[in-house]
Amino acid sequence: WLKPWSEHAQSAAVRRPADVAMGCPCSRAVAEPPVKQGEPKENIAPLPPLNDSKAEEQLKMDTPSTSAAAMNGGDTSPSTPGMDAAGVHAPSAPLLHEGGNMSPPADMPPRRDRPARTMPSNLFTGAVFSGFKTIPELPAMTCKDKNIAPHTMPKEALTYEPLPENVVTKFKNGDAERKIHNNIKLSDAEIEHLQAMRAEAKVQGMEFYPSVTSMATRFLSRARLDPKKALKLMSETQAWRKEFFKSGPITDDQVMEDMKHGIVYFCGRDYALRPAIIIRANRIPQQWYRDKDIGRFIRLLIFCMEYFMRYMVVPGKVENNSVIVDLQGLGISQVPLGPLGEVYKVMSHHYIGRVFKFYVVNMSSGLSMIAGMAKGFLTDRQKQKLNMLDDVNELRKEFALHQLEKDFGGSRPEIKTFFPFDLPPGPFEAGYSGPMDENAVPNCHEILSHAGAMGRLWDPRLSAHENTRFEYGANAFRTLERCSLPIPQELRYESVGSVDFGMGTTSTMEGAATNAEEQDELHAAVPEELAKGAPSNLVHRIHEEREELAINETSDYKAARPAAVEASSGICGGFLCCAPPS
Repeated sequence: WLKPWSEHAQSAAVRRPADVAMGCPCSRAVAEPPVKQGEPKENIAPLPPLNDSKAEEQLKMDTPSTSAAAMNGGDTSPSTPGMDAAGVHAPSAPLLHEGGNMSPPADMPPRRDRPARTMPSNLFTGAVFSGFKTIPELPAMTCKDKNIAPHTMPKEALTYEPLPENVVTKFKNGDAERKIHNNIKLSDAEIEHLQAMRAEAKVQGMEFYPSVTSMATRFLSRARLDPKKALKLMSETQAWRKEFFKSGPITDDQVMEDMKHGIVYFCGRDYALRPAIIIRANRIPQQWYRDKDIGRFIRLLIFCMEYFMRYMVVPGKVENNSVIVDLQGLGISQVPLGPLGEVYKVMSHHYIGRVFKFYVVNMSSGLSMIAGMAKGFLTDRQKQKLNMLDDVNELRKEFALHQLEKDFGGSRPEIKTFFPFDLPPGPFEAGYSGPMDENAVPNCHEILSHAGAMGRLWDPRLSAHENTRFEYGANAFRTLERCSLPIPQELRYESVGSVDFGMGTTSTMEGAATNAEEQDELHAAVPEELAKGAPSNLVHRIHEEREELAINETSDYKAARPAAVEASSGICGGFLCCAPPS
């Protein structure tokens, strides 16, 4: 658990590329490479002195050659027992106090009010995510917990296995389009072109937001496997996100009033667990047109899309949505072509590959006639995606009835409260007309962290497990237990040995190992590493905890584990550290 700090920094930086790329301060703190022997240490800030007299006395007994200056962060030669080559004081780390807490001295300023100790301010610039160099992500959307609908993420989405035609859609003309891109194996041709794309980006010195890099194969699909064209599309989306979110994220408070109009909202999910976004064009206030303030409409749509990508997707399983556009009561001259054109522009250019199907319903006879003529000019891809329905009951082929409002062929009464989104639980089978699942587990969106929801692109150098595993949120353990779903090994052990070095809580457990052989090696190395520098009483306590917690699956362990997860940022993967301020 408590490897010498410099060695842990390397393993943590490798284990947490997603968190590093996302800009997690707790991951930044462990990403600094160790200083080799003989190199200057002037950039390494000393750790704070211990405020525990008994602990200091024990350290003096265990490491007699450690000077008082070293105990207080002073310089020490690399040969000093308990000191690694980077000048990091392994034996000076805070001891486990009663209750298992490891905290910095009380007189230190809050962690968020001071810089991390060994971290350059531009550390994340150049971090690699999905094979591309990245820059820190601009937050795009924030939503308070109370405004996240309980059934935003159903349990079924976590175990759903998409049908082959929902992973890659094939067309009569021989064309094909991938729909599921992340945490799933790509074809040899896709990997070859993706590697060419990565190499070209490296040659050009291009850097992207992590969210844009995870979309690389979506741009590649749009560019018909042309790496240079795909990079151009990526750059355009990067520039758009930089401009649109430069003033800060869209917040739930900002859209709360506009949501009351019921112009854009989520209604339910189809048989493949894809969320349905409803757009009711006839509800756009006329005042918005007069004020030329259609940007408010686009802001609602983007909020919904960012909410979808953060809380409603499961990489490798559910990555798309459906959009139902209602033109009820609108004649040919009344159709808001400007706003609908903006919908198409935003969705097709900057949320590429996210919409599985557009359904246009309740068209007037004139619009239906025009739509019928226009359909002949569409490509196979466009025909699959754009569905103009004469009868709303056709939606029953895609949705359970309680997932749709009555005017869309479902059994739900008209929705009156549009935010928080009124999302019903399953079942989700197409055409299902029975009752809702009253025992559905709520708040399953807490299982995945932000990096987990973003997903990763397939890397042929990694194992299938590493390519498909998730990044978990702080409440993942207890939520998976409530769902009666298996607890992944990396989640089971990852945060039990969390340590606070005054830089945020850092997980140092078996999550660093990428396979069973490496985990066995890590287990064997722990006692040896501890014996090199840690105080004997700490070694003894760690051995006891390791035996009780990391080996035996006891009820006490399961009860204590959620608190350990919440205290750790090793599984956070968010824009900001999820560990509480010290």
